[in-house]
Formats: sequence, structure tokens, C-alpha cells
Amino acid sequence: GLVGINVRMWRHLAVLYPTPGSSWRKFAFVLPVTAMNLMQFVYLLRMWGDLHAFILNMFFFSAIFNALMRTWLVIIKRGQFEEFLDLLATLFHSILDSTDEWGRGILRRAEREARNLAILNLSASFLDIVGALVSPLFREERAHPFGVALPGVSMTSSPVYEVIYLAQLPTPLLLSMMYMPFVSLFAGLAIFGKAMLQILVHRLGQIGGAEQSEEERLQRLASCIAYHTQVMRYVWELNKLVANIVAVEAIIFGSIICSLLFCLNIITSPTQVISIVMYILTMLYVLFTYYNRANEICLENNRVAEAVYNVPWYEAGTRFRKTLLIFLMQTQHPMEIRVGNVYPMTLAMFQSLLNASYSYFTML
Repeated sequence: GLVGINVRMWRHLAVLYPTPGSSWRKFAFVLPVTAMNLMQFVYLLRMWGDLHAFILNMFFFSAIFNALMRTWLVIIKRGQFEEFLDLLATLFHSILDSTDEWGRGILRRAEREARNLAILNLSASFLDIVGALVSPLFREERAHPFGVALPGVSMTSSPVYEVIYLAQLPTPLLLSMMYMPFVSLFAGLAIFGKAMLQILVHRLGQIGGAEQSEEERLQRLASCIAYHTQVMRYVWELNKLVANIVAVEAIIFGSIICSLLFCLNIITSPTQVISIVMYILTMLYVLFTYYNRANEICLENNRVAEAVYNVPWYEAGTRFRKTLLIFLMQTQHPMEIRVGNVYPMTLAMFQSLLNASYSYFTML
């Protein structure tokens, strides 16, 4: 339930878990979009003198390039992604098969949250691209939803215009399946990391009390330390998978938001104004989804440190106190996903990125 929608989709397209009979699907899925992205680049060269048209088509080119980059990353790092999903499954079932009813309740809520988010993301992305597909019908001049060009070919003359327009009709489905599963997968994985930390806080809160012997307290603490080590490994592996891609996307999204804000000042078409506002909101939503989910892991990690500090150590013996003190020192280390392994993905970083985009916009 955490990642089922996204993984099933990628498995059907042979992006993950390909079989000898299905490997061709990933190329049939990715190569047409790659060809369209190259044609968009040629179109950008033609639009160099028309500033607002160049910026709008630069947005489409960057968005599709970003979707391709995500999908190629998963295809190239397929082994690492599948190993990480195996780790996720192991940790997931260790909670599901345990006697901790409270932990299973947290897990079920995390599943529902991740599933609802995946459905929302796919639906919103599909409708967003359908809007882009329909918008050229309301323009006075002929234009394709996604500007493309081929050297020596007039893209607005019949029947080339009609053929290209019909060829772009599947793009809402293709791009939604290429763009949003990575966002939803990241969110689902971060939600599970947060759930594990919440379970750890709950288990730490159960240590202590007159009914527990010294040995039982020490066993519970050792179990919490082992579980915390598993969570640390999980977050570290997740960071290793996504650190570079989120760094590139931060640069791309920041530049796109800055450019679209500038474009709002130089266009007069109400349809294009609505479209640009919608595109800006889309970029902000994707960025916020990333940084908010990653920020929740940081917040829950701080609550773990507080829970360790609140364990009634004064009721226990020397060995327990020393073990707890070492554990407390371990929980002081930040557990976070980092942009390019440099900056932590927090809401403060999200705000800094928006501030930078707005500063460049005002300079323009």
C-alpha cells in the first residue's frame, strides 16, 4: 500500500522487475518521449527571438526532460531500487507481523496516506497535462501543445500539424506515468520512515515502571537501539538513491519558477496567464511534497531524541544508564535526506529555494 500503485505501474512498463518477455516495454515507453524532447530542443532554437514563447516552451522542455531523467535514473539504478524495495518489504513485514497493535495502526495510516497521495498526484498530473493539450485550441494561431520542430519541416502546415497533434494526444497518460510515480514513491518511502520513527518513540515510552525488572528494561532498550539502527540504515539508503536527482531538480524547478514569474509580466493573453499560474502551482506542489515529507523525518528524529531523554533512567542501574547515554548521543546525529548530500531537505531549505527564485525574478 505504501508504494504499490507506483511500483506496479513501473513493473508493468518493465522499468522495475523486467522479465525477458517484457524488457522491450521500457524502451517503447521512454524512447518516444525522448524523441519528442529532442524535437522540443530544436523548437527552442527557433523560438530564440520570441521571449515569452521561448520561456513557455522552455518550461515544457524542462518538465519533460526532468520526467525522462527520473525514469532513466530508475532504469539505470534498477538493481539499487529493487534492493531498497526488498529492505522496505522486510521492515514493513517486521512491523506487520509483530504483536505491537499500536505500531500496526501507525502502519495502516501510513499506507492510506501514501496511497491517497499517489492517486491525487496521478489525477492532478493527468488533468494538468490535458489542460496543456487543450489550450492550443483556444489560440488564434496554430500551435502544438508541446512545441516541437524538425529541421526543414513546417510544423504548422497540413497535414504535418494534424499528425503531430494527434501524436501528442497520449502525452497526458505517458507523462503522468513518467513524472508522478517518482514523486509519489519518494513521498511513500518518506512516510514509512516517519512511521518507523513514530513507532520507535512509542516503544521508548514503554520503558520504565515499577513492574519492569532491570533486565527487562535493558532488553527493551537494546531492542529500541537495534530498531533505531535499522531506521538509520533505511534513511541512509533512501538518501543515497535520491540525493543527486533532488539536487538537479532543485536547480531546474528554481529556474523554471523564476522564468515563469518573469513571463507573467510580458504576456497579455488571459489563457496563457492562467496556464502559467497553473504551471507555477504545479512546480510549487511538487517541491513542497518533496521537502515537506523529508522535513517530517527530521522532526520525528528530534522526537526520538526527546523520548530517549525522557526515559526514567534514574530508576535503573548503572549499566542501563550508560547504555542510554550512548544511545542519546547517537540520536543527536541528524537523520535527514540531503540535496546533493550538501543541504538537508527541510521546509527551511524549501523557503530558501523560493527566496532565491524570487530574488532572481526581481533582478530580471
